[in-house]
Amino acid sequence: MPSLILLIDADDTLLDFKKAEHMSITLTAKKFGASDPQETARLFSAINKACWLDVERGVRTRERIAVERFCELKERLFLSGLPEEINEDYKANMRRAYFLLPGAIEFLRALKERGHRLFLITNGLETTQRLRIRGSGIEGFFEDVFISEAMGLRKPEREYFELVGRLIKQFERERCLVIGDSLTADILGANNARLPSIWFNAEKKPLKEGIFPTYETHSYAEILKILDGLQ
Repeated sequence: MPSLILLIDADDTLLDFKKAEHMSITLTAKKFGASDPQETARLFSAINKACWLDVERGVRTRERIAVERFCELKERLFLSGLPEEINEDYKANMRRAYFLLPGAIEFLRALKERGHRLFLITNGLETTQRLRIRGSGIEGFFEDVFISEAMGLRKPEREYFELVGRLIKQFERERCLVIGDSLTADILGANNARLPSIWFNAEKKPLKEGIFPTYETHSYAEILKILDGLQ
């Protein structure tokens, strides 16, 4: 059966970003004197999510939010140290936080056994993402990894996906699908690039207006079933 070209998101599609973020910021919060590291982690998660949404929308840059998220955190909670110092400690912790979602390895093995070509697409900092991808043990499943910082482009920009297509050898649009959990990065990006997509909606979130996944799934098994029907 002909293989498909699958552009697969990393965080919260394969890697457990929420667990990694929680561990990393909790360690950082303790180091910089937070009275309640768990509350710090909860607040930071909300701030960090809003910052990355700004990056996806092009409102702020990755470089800008790296420090600004900790400026905002310090305004609301006591933390010793400069925002730049806190950010560097958090990034160091994240580089060692490479947790996988349950079933991710088995899912990738199943894709490879079916002969699909796999490529990883991820927004984030190059050094951090490469270390997490390597440490998690999933790097070998992919022909290439496309990290937004290294490319100078980001999801959901159409240009990001166009560049990915140019960098993939023997790329065929008609055999390509985007798989990811984020409506605003992965699925909107696929819409912008006019590529079909599979929304991995394990948390059963509501669909956002103006974003159109080709398929919606809630498990790896459902993704495999869809792909089997396309081959």
